[in-house]
Parts: sequence; C-alpha cells; structure tokens
Amino acid sequence: MSILNVDTLQNRAGISTAVSLSDLYGGVAAAWVVFSTNNTNNCINESFNVITLVDEGSGLFRAIFERSIGIKQYVCLASSANGATDSSNTTGHLRYCMQQGVFTPGDFRIHVRNRGNTGIDDNYVTMMFFAKT
Repeated sequence: MSILNVDTLQNRAGISTAVSLSDLYGGVAAAWVVFSTNNTNNCINESFNVITLVDEGSGLFRAIFERSIGIKQYVCLASSANGATDSSNTTGHLRYCMQQGVFTPGDFRIHVRNRGNTGIDDNYVTMMFFAKT
C-alpha cells in the first residue's frame, strides 16, 4: 500500500486544482444500494456502505449502513420498479418510495407503495444517500 503526500495539485498546464475535502466528498454518495424483493428472496444486488437489508413488512425495508453516515440529516433518493419489459403492463406504474420513521446515522427505513397506497415488495429498489461531511 502506498501513501501519497502532496502540498499542491496542478493540472498539466500548471494550474492548481486543489479542492477542500468537504468539496470533494460533498458530491459523492455516502451510501447506495440496489436490491431485489420478490416476496421470497430479498437480495442486495450491489451496494456501497450498506451492509445488510432488513425486511420489516410488506414494502417496508431498512438499510443498515456499514459505516455511520455520522449526521442525522441527509438526503435519500429512491426508486422502485417491477422489471416488466412490456409497455402495456400497467403494474409498473405509479409506485413511490417514502421515508418511514426518523433519520438516524446508522440506518434508513423506506416504504415502497403502489397507487392504492399499499406497501408492495417490488422486484427492484434503489436507494442513494448523500450527506455533507
């Protein structure tokens, strides 16, 4: 493993490109997860800083962060879909994801609902978390 210690970063033209760590980390996700929920097998497909997923009921899931986000206020962007490839399949329309409970630095609860406001276990759910460090 190598360590890089520098005082100044410059591009090829010799212009400083130094940025603060706050600026650097402010534009990247603190955590994200893509998971499948098909009523029989909840599976994390890909993730960053999400160690596990807990099924807490129909359409209700809790993402547990591997490393605490560190603050109680952050942004979560989420989406869900059933994966239908037929454009005439209307079961994939009018889904929405909403926060369930309060923000905590260690986990996040989400409720996936359909147009009838009923919790649903959808085939694909994506969550991304952004926090200012």
